[in-house]
Formats: sequence, C-alpha cells, structure tokens
Amino acid sequence: MHIRVFVSEWAEVSGNRTETLIQNNFTVITIVPIAVRIVMNSSLHILQYSGFGLAQVTNLVMLILIHKKAKGLFGNYRHVMTVFTAYSILYTWIEMIALPLMYDHGSMFILIIDSCLRYEKLIGHYVACLFCGSFALCITLLATQFYYRYIAVCQPVNLVRLNGWRLCLLFIPSIFFFFAWFFLVFFGMKETEGKVKYAREIILEVYKEDLSKTAFIALQFWDTDSDGNRSFRVSDWLSYLGCLSIIGSCFSTILFCAVKIYFKLKCSQNVMSSKTRELHRQLLKTLIFQTALPFFTMYSVVGTILSLPIFEIGVGLIANLCGSGACVYPALEPLIAMYFVKDFRNTLTCKSKVEVTVPNIEMLIAPCNSQISSLVLINKVLI
Repeated sequence: MHIRVFVSEWAEVSGNRTETLIQNNFTVITIVPIAVRIVMNSSLHILQYSGFGLAQVTNLVMLILIHKKAKGLFGNYRHVMTVFTAYSILYTWIEMIALPLMYDHGSMFILIIDSCLRYEKLIGHYVACLFCGSFALCITLLATQFYYRYIAVCQPVNLVRLNGWRLCLLFIPSIFFFFAWFFLVFFGMKETEGKVKYAREIILEVYKEDLSKTAFIALQFWDTDSDGNRSFRVSDWLSYLGCLSIIGSCFSTILFCAVKIYFKLKCSQNVMSSKTRELHRQLLKTLIFQTALPFFTMYSVVGTILSLPIFEIGVGLIANLCGSGACVYPALEPLIAMYFVKDFRNTLTCKSKVEVTVPNIEMLIAPCNSQISSLVLINKVLI
C-alpha cells in the first residue's frame, strides 16, 4: 500500500515537473523570436533616428558652406545644391512622420506606418504615399544636379539658358515625378480586403500588428484562387512598372552625365599643368563617389526589393534595407562634397585658404572640342 502511494506521488511530482519543464521550454521558444523581432524593429528605428539626427547636422553645415563659400566657386550651381540640401532635411522629417516598416511575403511587398499615425488609416495612407513620393523627389533632384554639371562641363554654351528664373525650369521633371510616384502608390498599392487577408497572419506574427487596423500600402503582383491558379493584378503591375521606370530614368540620367563628364575631363587632362590635373583628379573622385553611393543605398536596393515578389521570393525583414538605405543616404551625401571640395574641406578643418593659380587660358585650349569656359569652371570648383 505504502509502495503504491509512493509510486503514485512520485509519478505525480514527475508529471508536474515534466509539465513545468515543457511549459518553460515553450515559453522560451515563444519569447526568443519575439525578442529577436523587437530587437530588429528597435535596431531599424535606431538607424532611422540616427540617420535623421546626422542628416540635420551634415545638411545644415552644408547649407552654411554653400552660403559662405559657394558663390564664387559654383555660380548658379549653388542654387541647385541649396535646393537638394534643403530638401534632404525635409525628406528626413517626412520619414520620421512615417517611420516605415517593410516586409516581403510571397508575391507581396508591404510598407507599414509605424509612427503615432499607424492606426489612423486614412491619414496613414496619405503619409505612406507622401513618403514614397518624397523618395522619388529625392532621386530626381539628385539626377538634376548631375544634369546641371553635364551642361556646365560638356555644353557650357547652353548655361545661359539656365540663368535667372529659367533655372526653375530645371526642377519641373522632379515635381512631375513626385506627383507621378505619389499617385502610382495611392491608386496602385492601396489597401484592399484581399491584401489584408493575404498578409494578415504573417504581419501579426512578425510585427504584432493587425493589418485591418493598421495603415499600410502593399504591392501584390498575383492573386491566387482556391484552385491554385494565379492571375495578374493589373493596377499593381502598372504601379510597379511606373515606379521602376522613374528609378531607371533617374539613374540612367546620372550614369550618362557622369560618364560624359568623366571622359570630358580625361580628354582635357592631356594639355593641363600638373596642378590643374590634380584638381581634375579630385573632381573625378567626387563623381565616382556621388554616383556609387545612391546606387548602393537607394536605386539598386529599392529596385531589387520591389522586383523579388514577382518571383515570389520572400526575403521577409530584409525588405527593410529599402528604408535603411533611404534614411542613411541624406546624411552621408553632404560628406562627399565636404571632403572633396577643397574650399569646404579647408573651412571645416580651419585651414587657411590655399591660393591656386589658374593656368594660362591659352594652355587650356584642348582637343576633343573642349570649351575654355568649362575648364575654368572646373578649376574654380576645386580651388
């Protein structure tokens, strides 16, 4: 009798311990992924906040340098620089209002508003569209900078067409692309019941947010019926193609202008003094960095992440690279000019201005149909 009671009690205690152990293991298994997701979300927001703060500093310093130093160096180009630098500050504020979180799931790319407006579905939708349109304006203003440089270096005789109020005409394509991207997202990526149903579970699991209550936009390429047959979502495809065309046209403009400027400078170096050749080398380095940085932080990343759902390649949280690159770029871009433009660098390092004598103009009459004025402009930029 005592043996049976002992065995019974031992079994009960063992069972309780086993149950407790299972519960503890289950709790650990449940808590760990949640903790990982919280850390990842927090890391993204820390990056966004850090990029925002750094962008305020670097761009404000850049505006001061442009105001103090650029008038004699850049001519009308300083106005183009001012517009882009001031807009970079505005862009980071728009990003702070949105605090976007992104996710790739199956045939869908989704962007969720994670700021205080995330449960304001109507306002949040407009904020998401504004954030996307602002990205388009950022990349088109960058292309505008390169186009102006191309005109100044390769076609200086046409600079007179951009004097005075006519310089404003240079920004018309940027404004057009801003509204184009805004409405492509507004109508083509708007929330639907099908999109909520498709991604609700995964977003609830990953971000602990209910899509039916959260402001979001989504790009979904395919609809799948109960039989497994897929059909095109025409509005989403048109939106995707429109956005990709804007990205492609902007980067093609930058690449075309950069290549033309590069070979123009290379061609002109044959008849330059060693000092002028060194100045041109600095400008070439600037061009390389200012072309590579947006490509690796914005163009290639956004284009790739938006395209992967076509093949139902779900990269999950890696989609946040879009937002990460877009928040880092405005903070880093001014540093390139601050470092490579000698007058800016000397001011920041408290060095006295180094006087550089511009070579004899007659020495600058180069082959390859180069223009004297373009070479003088290049010298002034780097002195």
